[in-house]
Amino acid sequence: MDHRGHRRETNADDLTVARAHKNETGAKPRVLFVSHETTLSGAPIQLVHLAVWLQKAGWEICVATPDEGPITEMLAAAGVPTVVEPTLLTDLAHARLRALCRDFDVIVANTIASWPAVRAAHLEGRAALWYLHETLVAVRLIRAIPEMAEALRLADLLVMPTQQTAGIYEGFTHAPIEVVPYGIPRPAVLARNESAFTRFLTLGSFEPRKGHDVLVEAIERLDPTVRERCVFKMAGRVLDEAFFKKLQTRAAAFPQVELIDALDHSQALTLLNETDVVVLPSRDETMPIVILEAMGLGKAVVSTNVGGVREWLRDGMNGLLVAKENPDELARALAVCAGDQEFVRQFAAAGRRTFDRHFTLDRFASRFAELLRSLSHRRHELRTKEASAYDKWIALFDTPTPATQAVMRRQLRALRRPPLISIVLPVYNPEMEFLRAAIASITNQIYERWELCIADDASTDPEVRPFLEEISRNDARVKLIFRSRNGHISACSNSALELATGEWCALLDQDDAFAENALALAALEIEAHPEAGLIYSDEDKIDENSVRSNPFFKTDWNPELFLGQNYINHLGVYRENLLRQIGGFREGFEGSQDYDLALRVIELLRPEQVRHIPRILYHWRMVSGSLAAIPDAKPYAKEAARRAIADHCQRCAMPGTVVPCPENTESHRVIHAVPEPAPLASIIIPTRDGLALLERCIESIVARTDYRRFEIIIVDNGSVEDKSFSFFRRAERENIARVLSETGPFNYSRLNNRAAARARGEILVFLNSDTEIDESDWLTEMVSHAARMEVGAVGARLWYPDGTLQHGGVILGLGGVAGHAFPNIPRRHPGYFNRAFLQQNCSAVTGACLALRKAVFEELGGFDEENLGVSFSDVDFCLRGTARGYRVVWTPYANLIHHESASRGHQRTPDEQALFLKEAGYMQRVWGARLMHDPFYNPNLSLNLPGFEIAFPPRWFQSRNVAATRQQPWLLQSQP
Repeated sequence: MDHRGHRRETNADDLTVARAHKNETGAKPRVLFVSHETTLSGAPIQLVHLAVWLQKAGWEICVATPDEGPITEMLAAAGVPTVVEPTLLTDLAHARLRALCRDFDVIVANTIASWPAVRAAHLEGRAALWYLHETLVAVRLIRAIPEMAEALRLADLLVMPTQQTAGIYEGFTHAPIEVVPYGIPRPAVLARNESAFTRFLTLGSFEPRKGHDVLVEAIERLDPTVRERCVFKMAGRVLDEAFFKKLQTRAAAFPQVELIDALDHSQALTLLNETDVVVLPSRDETMPIVILEAMGLGKAVVSTNVGGVREWLRDGMNGLLVAKENPDELARALAVCAGDQEFVRQFAAAGRRTFDRHFTLDRFASRFAELLRSLSHRRHELRTKEASAYDKWIALFDTPTPATQAVMRRQLRALRRPPLISIVLPVYNPEMEFLRAAIASITNQIYERWELCIADDASTDPEVRPFLEEISRNDARVKLIFRSRNGHISACSNSALELATGEWCALLDQDDAFAENALALAALEIEAHPEAGLIYSDEDKIDENSVRSNPFFKTDWNPELFLGQNYINHLGVYRENLLRQIGGFREGFEGSQDYDLALRVIELLRPEQVRHIPRILYHWRMVSGSLAAIPDAKPYAKEAARRAIADHCQRCAMPGTVVPCPENTESHRVIHAVPEPAPLASIIIPTRDGLALLERCIESIVARTDYRRFEIIIVDNGSVEDKSFSFFRRAERENIARVLSETGPFNYSRLNNRAAARARGEILVFLNSDTEIDESDWLTEMVSHAARMEVGAVGARLWYPDGTLQHGGVILGLGGVAGHAFPNIPRRHPGYFNRAFLQQNCSAVTGACLALRKAVFEELGGFDEENLGVSFSDVDFCLRGTARGYRVVWTPYANLIHHESASRGHQRTPDEQALFLKEAGYMQRVWGARLMHDPFYNPNLSLNLPGFEIAFPPRWFQSRNVAATRQQPWLLQSQP
């Protein structure tokens, strides 16, 4: 065992001896707990309680941490085997963790920061239980650290202390989630000094999220006579010095307030015994263990209503709940406790009963033990659907056979002009094992007309140069240049580019790998599309053992999405003369140099010259990040990306600003400028009675829209209720809206066409009456896109009232004719590779909220009221627009609530159902081929609802269409 940095560790022989004394039943799995911290806070304390309980019950366990602290001391005192290794969670290869995992059946990662333990367990084939306690901080970390989000998909089971916490994680993983409330030994009741004062205690680290400042403000607002009867103590570790100093200054005005720096657990329990009321003024809290200790000791509790506190206080039955950051409400609760001792005693007794029924250590640990045992037995069944599906997909459709290789070689021999492809490979101090694999992936290519252009950026590793020179001696196609000084990735890539003599250049990173058919399919695509200038493929990830996962099946060229994320990335193949023309890679954009390169290349191309091969041709090696990999630790990559996007927008005369994507700061948002003067937007709302919906819709527009140049046109289609007519008259009298009357059967297309003809605005916004504005900048966002000359239609992000997604753009062929992307995902869920967070082009958007220029609407002849009076008219309109060369944009930055079909309902009668089938049939006749080939939805993804799952088989598999294969050479007859 490697003892570097080791302080205290259980000897390997001790574990062997312990194993010999395993419980006779053999039913208890061996469990390794991994925790990133050893401080006296809730999560580590729960680990101690659980580990000690399990060991006493005869389980073989071990706890591993990166440092010593009060928790390791408590474990040692209880005789629990402990491993302390400083590099435990920071070693990129997880070597120490993986070695430990091999000796255990179940690995428990304790807290969000222990995510490397989940990866190590996965790599070693062990069951992984992730015990998660964090809420808002977890969301920030998951978005900042890609490996953490991936670990959530690798875990076999997630365990959380509250339903509130569970709700946070549901959108990030498909892994099962269990809620197990904390449990602790009943705290010891100590002798206490009686006091004439009401004694309040706050236990928790000093940092803004704990809300001590709010408590001080509440104390300040107490009536002085009440305050004089109170004593307030606040104790905990100082995690934010500036916050603590400000708190000291404010608290100094009140002799009743005492601030106490870090204290040990026994001192904290002494304070608890001597207090009357425990106060938690937190801004963000989920499972403050002090609540359980207070209830166990029979103390009253006052807490802000954050996280899972409501669950622990049984919706306020066993403590006072107040709104967070509301000092007035908190002051009232303090005053009640100070003025009514009987009230305090009643709450204390209720809390003690709750503790006995729900939060004892035996109850908690027994449930946890049951989950550990069950997980050990059914590990394979708990593996995520995605991972197992991809393994199966690879075996069936992406594993070369002699037959498929023979077909491809035959196609390659038929090439009229086989292109020379130069692979650009910058190298600097690589992991030699990975570099060998990267180069082997080139030398093993089916297509042989390539050259490998390697530039070494003054590597200091003495192994690098001899290895590269040997490779070059053995294969004349390998070219080398050794830079005399380190210039970083852009300069090194340009040095490699100088060696290139091919017509095309492909980019490779030193620890990644090409699929063996990568260059072959690229060459065939070049032959089929000689006008192409940039070709890219799908990609996946490989781990240290070259195990594949996380396939990224991409959209065809999607210019709007490309401004939010560099989805081209790998494999990227560029026409060489274009790279020369733009001057290669730009220095100063390191970290996003490939993104900047692609942005500058596409400016020289027409959309049809950017080609996508929907096959996995590149394997991107996962090099795990560290605990320090928070968003601002290495900000240069995303900052460089935003500078590159801003430069691109400026060069393309596309005014606007580039900012972080608010829901994922690693991605980007372009805020397009609204023209000056701002165009008038005509908001068209068809209705028939349903006044409650219509009023809510219009009131939300008037009250919550910051874009003020709009008019509202209500199209009344046969209302009969007096209250509807009263509202129409008032709307016109008060200049809220114009009302048009259209009689006859409901025909969505006709109603909107008539209103559009009467609209005064340059921008038309078609809006359902059952929508409600959710964010004030919705119309600004939609107008900023609709006003762009290349855009033909703009759609919004619509939510159901329960907070799940209704509309994320329209996917052709999904479920039949067309379907909504990402139906029913919760807020904060990224969708497929963050697409629910990002502006993007799609084939169509829903007419429930649709914006466009009136000139475009007239050019396309409006909605088809003859063939599509009720359904699919929006999809048909968008398809006619894209056929004319217009783009359809879906934006997640225009958010509305949609009470879908609340005004008209779904097809209920036989006549309505017959009409729906007739209109669906019309769409299939007119757009049939297009419906099966949505360019913004990958053919490797299923058309079965809800979508974005791997297709079995993919739609390129076993093509028999020779003409199609010539244009799309990846449509190979690939059957085994």
